[in-house]
Amino acid sequence: MTYTIINAQQKGGVGKTTDTVMEAIVAATIFGKKVLVVDTDLQGNATQFLSKTFGNPEIPNTLMACLEKEDLSRGIVHLAPKIDLIGCDYDMRNYTEFLDKKFKSLKDKTFYLKNLLDQVKDNYDFIFIDVPPSTDIKVDNAMVCADYVIVIQETQQFAFDGSKRLILTYLQTLVNDFGNMINVQVAGVLPVLLQARRPLQQKIVDETIKYFGRDNVFNNIINNHARLEWYTAQGVQFEDFHDKRIFALYADIFKELLLRIKSFEETGDVVDFKYEHEFINSNRLTEKGKGLTLNGFTQTR
Repeated sequence: MTYTIINAQQKGGVGKTTDTVMEAIVAATIFGKKVLVVDTDLQGNATQFLSKTFGNPEIPNTLMACLEKEDLSRGIVHLAPKIDLIGCDYDMRNYTEFLDKKFKSLKDKTFYLKNLLDQVKDNYDFIFIDVPPSTDIKVDNAMVCADYVIVIQETQQFAFDGSKRLILTYLQTLVNDFGNMINVQVAGVLPVLLQARRPLQQKIVDETIKYFGRDNVFNNIINNHARLEWYTAQGVQFEDFHDKRIFALYADIFKELLLRIKSFEETGDVVDFKYEHEFINSNRLTEKGKGLTLNGFTQTR
């Protein structure tokens, strides 16, 4: 079975692309999953991020070109043994006009990407779709593909408000419009601390847990790591102790996601959920974290 995952937030600059890329790389290199990353943001940040990491491969067709040709396979780039990419560029700005000319019904416009993605998805265990921080027809096209959404929430009031709008208004609107054609579940809210040990930020984490419920907030929390900022500029690397800590963090996040998916599939919900950190705990590597190795992770710089 293929799972399509979106890291989402209506507020920009919260690290959705970084989280998407890291989850994808970890899923492939640590957990052995076959992964496809689909970049739908015209800024192409996920495309640039992965290209820097894997030697700037040639992108034969952008996502927009694939959509025009009704064939996503034309844009698939093999980055590593288990990681593929469909890249995006500024031509994605034409997508809304393209849909308006091609279709009359809202349903046909909204499900166009999904219909094409269904033709290639069986080749993968996980598909990660990177989306911009907006709620337009382009994002709708991505969101109706998703099986699970991870809500990325910085510990800021605006991001907290954005999480509530995303879950309670935006996703509900899709359900209202298309009913049981929408099968997306919210895997949970994933907190991102801008700076550790700041009382206001911990207060927002506490408010998030109180509002959404403990079961609906990830046990893992992303701290603001300077190394992640370095990755966005230089590409992901796995060379020293600090890199291992980053990979251990995202290994725990992905493992928690797997267990949340398992709970949804077995019970229809996440109830009395607990996650025991396997790779890093309180910023310290566990024995399993210290022994992390990556399979098929090759870089060309």
